[in-house]
Amino acid sequence: MVLTTGQKFMELFSGLDRAHGLGVGRIEKTPPTVDLFKWHLQGGGSGLGIFPLRDDGCVNFAAIDLDEPNFELAETLQSLLPGRTWIERSRSGNAHIWAFFKEPIPAWIPRGIMHFALEAVGRTDVEIFPKQDQLLEGMVGNYINLPWHGDARPILTASGSAIEDRGEWIELAYDERNDPEEWYVRARALDIKPPEERPVSTREQGELGFLHDCALHIIRNREEHPVIEGHRNAVYFHVTKQLLNYKEMTDEEARTLLHELNDAADPPAPEREVDRIFNNARKGGFTGTGCDDPLMAPYVLDTCPIARPKRAAE
Repeated sequence: MVLTTGQKFMELFSGLDRAHGLGVGRIEKTPPTVDLFKWHLQGGGSGLGIFPLRDDGCVNFAAIDLDEPNFELAETLQSLLPGRTWIERSRSGNAHIWAFFKEPIPAWIPRGIMHFALEAVGRTDVEIFPKQDQLLEGMVGNYINLPWHGDARPILTASGSAIEDRGEWIELAYDERNDPEEWYVRARALDIKPPEERPVSTREQGELGFLHDCALHIIRNREEHPVIEGHRNAVYFHVTKQLLNYKEMTDEEARTLLHELNDAADPPAPEREVDRIFNNARKGGFTGTGCDDPLMAPYVLDTCPIARPKRAAE
């Protein structure tokens, strides 16, 4: 079957099939449709955002978000990545680096390679999309706004000049998608391990082999049962402890999940406040769950063995 240019654009940015984002920061729990991609290319609304990480832990695309207009650095990072990549001037004028794949590839491979490239240039503070190797049940991860929103967010050539013909770029990017095997080879050369083969780091938080059920329950039900003002600090602090006590949870993944919980709060706390709470919990090395805190009571599971004695006493 011969695909249209619009269909090829949708194939390039194919990701999670049960949610999408809007450029204004809103998450919609509905599939990204062909009409939404067309609407984006026409410059409709605030644009379309796609969650790159699928439920099977694979991606069709990955990106580095420099969050600054440093296109010289973007070109340096490109040289450290295998295959064909593209630089975009985002809506805010900053540099994004995109990689597309002919077949779905486990997210840990492009994430690991991109992280290595950022380490090589001393910029481990820069975001990579997707931000996780795998999704916890019910989670959606983080979306990234797509390029070519109408006439905005163009793709740049190595010289810094913009590619003017959007259709021409879509055809080129589709034809020059990366062979996943090339990225597999680079990952092996860099000794990048899949999550299940990585050694568990020793840290002050616990080394539990499972995520406490209440943390998953609170995050999974954040839209239906948002954390309200007056409870936020306590809930965020205790949820952070629970996340960090799970040995398979990285700091980056835990911070991302906490921000997802806050995004659904009523009302959300400022991002810097969420980061402050997260950092305090991480630095403290706390190992308790905090489920017996009265401020956690409306959110924890009724079956929680830690909260139950407190409730029984009341």
